[in-house]
Amino acid sequence: MQTFHLTLQPTYYRRGFFNVAVACDHHLRPDEGPVLLKLGRHGVDIEARVTRRANRNGTARVYGGARLRDWFQRSFAVGDTVEIDLQSPDWLVLEAGAPAAA
Repeated sequence: MQTFHLTLQPTYYRRGFFNVAVACDHHLRPDEGPVLLKLGRHGVDIEARVTRRANRNGTARVYGGARLRDWFQRSFAVGDTVEIDLQSPDWLVLEAGAPAAA
């Protein structure tokens, strides 16, 4: 299992997607397709999708759509940290993370 901390940028917050950290990208599925997101350690599962065409360097972008956007907006503020555990290449667990170091 690999974990990374995502700073919730305004675009992620408003649109319901996020980019996977370059250092962790190889732990996610190598192609485009579906992934499962668990919203909170004991939260609901939603279907999402990975694309590798959105970023110039080919790293993954995960689209969770309105359900992810709504969860971000209910649970966080812009600039908060979301901890993302890559449980398997197609299963990610998101939860409140530790504040980013200054």
